[in-house]
Amino acid sequence: MKIRITQTQLFLMLFIVQTGTVFISFQAPLIRVAGSDAWLVFLCLGLLFPLHLWLFERFIDRFIWSKPVCVLYGLYWYFICSSLIGKTVYTLNVWAFPETPMLLVIALMTSVLLAVVLSKPTTAINLGVILIPLILIFVLFVSLAVNDLIWTNLLPVAHLSLSELQKALQPAQLPFVGIELYLLFRLLLPEKVSFRNLAIYSSIWLAFFMYMLIFPLAYFSLKEFDLFPDPIMYLLKSQEVTFVERLDLFFIYIWLAWSIVTVCIYAFAVVRLLTLMGIANYKKHAVWMAVIFIFITNTMATKSAVEMNAILIPYLHTVFAMAIPAFIIISNQMRRRKRTGEGASG
Repeated sequence: MKIRITQTQLFLMLFIVQTGTVFISFQAPLIRVAGSDAWLVFLCLGLLFPLHLWLFERFIDRFIWSKPVCVLYGLYWYFICSSLIGKTVYTLNVWAFPETPMLLVIALMTSVLLAVVLSKPTTAINLGVILIPLILIFVLFVSLAVNDLIWTNLLPVAHLSLSELQKALQPAQLPFVGIELYLLFRLLLPEKVSFRNLAIYSSIWLAFFMYMLIFPLAYFSLKEFDLFPDPIMYLLKSQEVTFVERLDLFFIYIWLAWSIVTVCIYAFAVVRLLTLMGIANYKKHAVWMAVIFIFITNTMATKSAVEMNAILIPYLHTVFAMAIPAFIIISNQMRRRKRTGEGASG
């Protein structure tokens, strides 16, 4: 059965994947390097986001999912899944379940992941719908800190040196990770996507991340970011509400669901690659991949691994979201022009 999705489903899956685990933690490494310039650096980078998507859409027919390309992206997304679950389990161990064996938590999360992969494709496609009200609730409760914000923390700006700016661009790329999934999910969409729709999605994406960056930047002093790996959680922890004792724990469960849905979408993408490669019995492969996944992820659920992956992933993002697509698109464009020239001369 051929799978078809709508533009709304495409953008929802892309938004869930791109926000996923990173929206609570990308702020600290960026602010440590860029200081009060962090929001300006991210804003300038974020304004290029719709152009990136438009280039994907413009040359979508030039990006061919050959077998080697499927293998490369499959391994990359498999690693991303493992690192995201590792980050999630490590954070849960710090905030919520310090006494629970991490291997057990990884096995439980992997079983959920496997169940989604082995079910109908529409399960993974529509899973993000359950997060829509949770995202709105999350944004609402982050907004409770608005009266405590010190807006002068956002100043001064434009004082970074060139070397500092280059260093800031690395952590600023974390929210962009996953944009390359557009190239795969776009195959499931029968109609073209207008630049207007790409711009609307990009605006929502940028507004969300700017919100998640500006609030902690205006709430904490710059020195405090050396102590807080997940500033949004600390911001929520400082808020007092009557219906729950610790607001941060309430939202750690929302973030957990968010992370699981993110990894499920990545897993769905890997399964689609297996299908493109002509592997019919992908369910058997999925079971073995899940078993291996548990043991690999167990090595990722440490502080050193989480910190190392946060440094490594932006470089991998540059390769898989920029370099490889550009190489494939340009190569196929040159081949097409060569064939056209040969046909004209013949």
